[in-house]
Amino acid sequence: MITFDQIEKLFSQNLNNRFCIEIDFKVRGFHYYEYCWMGKMPDKSDKNKELYWFGLAEDGSKSHDFDSFFAFSTAPVFDGKSLKDVWDNVELFSIDGCDPEERIQAYLW
Repeated sequence: MITFDQIEKLFSQNLNNRFCIEIDFKVRGFHYYEYCWMGKMPDKSDKNKELYWFGLAEDGSKSHDFDSFFAFSTAPVFDGKSLKDVWDNVELFSIDGCDPEERIQAYLW
């Protein structure tokens, strides 16, 4: 299982203004968070910044952008709970389209 500390390290990676991180996941116990996305990408309007984001509905109606990992991980976007609060119920499907356990090793190397 991937720990919250490992996810924090993953999101601390420098994207060099070229790369993105995209994670497909669900939150067990919340039927409306069965297929969600989170990630990090370069900010198109300011190349010196990176955006952290959630996509919590397929139609894009529940998307959230943040300027820092702290804001991203502590925002109460899951029915008043944060990513950090629900982490033990998060099931990762993929990281960058790859097996989560294998892909995270590439980032944490």
